[in-house]
Amino acid sequence: MPKIYTSAEKKNIRASLLREGGKCLALYGVKKTTVDELVRRAAIPKGTFYLFYPSKEALFFDLLTTFVDEVENDYLQMLQEIDENHIVTSLTGIFYTLLMKFYNEGLYRFLDGAELELVLRRLPENSMPDLTGRLGSVVHNLFSYFYIDDEEDIKAFDEGYEALIYLLLSADRLKNKEKALRLLVRGLVLQMVE
Repeated sequence: MPKIYTSAEKKNIRASLLREGGKCLALYGVKKTTVDELVRRAAIPKGTFYLFYPSKEALFFDLLTTFVDEVENDYLQMLQEIDENHIVTSLTGIFYTLLMKFYNEGLYRFLDGAELELVLRRLPENSMPDLTGRLGSVVHNLFSYFYIDDEEDIKAFDEGYEALIYLLLSADRLKNKEKALRLLVRGLVLQMVE
């Protein structure tokens, strides 16, 4: 008979699975990560995993969805952190933090078409465009706060930022990764605000 978990235990188990899923994603990718590895790291029985997710791919999609939800929810907090006297520095900090969160949680692995395909095979159609649109709206909202509404400039920023995200696939080759990525983000922000 399956164990019955309290709502607090469920919340902790889900958080643990997401945390360990991100670590496994960064280390091994989707294909090489097993449910056995996930439950070992989360210190839960294998049957418990399936109470939360029907597959590891569903866990990885939840990881990506949770990331987008956090970005949307943190939007107002991001705006409060902006120092209007130091717009470039503030926006650089925000976009750099988002980039590194994407990297540290292993989500950059989805940029490999094969990894993403493994996850998308088990998801409802059109799941990804919804997430992409939600992230894009956060970027638009951040820039509109500064009355930057030139759609061509925002599209160019989006594409430049996406190029930085693709750079994450080989970021470990950079000796001074954090400094280099921060400098590149700053360059994109400078192009937008000046």
